[in-house]
Amino acid sequence: MRSYEYKRQGGKLIGVSFNYTNKIFSGIKIYGDFFIFPEEEIERLEKTIEGKTYSEISKSIEDFFSSGIRFYGITREDLLELFKGAISEK
Repeated sequence: MRSYEYKRQGGKLIGVSFNYTNKIFSGIKIYGDFFIFPEEEIERLEKTIEGKTYSEISKSIEDFFSSGIRFYGITREDLLELFKGAISEK
């Protein structure tokens, strides 16, 4: 299991723990200093991106933010940077 954390300047800390095999994410757990409403939607996001590549995750995150879920303290760009950084770090 790997983990990675990201914080943009002036933003909140966001992290992810995950497995990454053959360019596929699994075992995803997103955490950090942010709020989401309704709270259980973070679990839905984790399940939505389970078993996907980074490019597929990008589309899922875009769709998720377009669905009207409210995040406080992070943006869709923060989540995209989180996963991009997670696969870039050795």
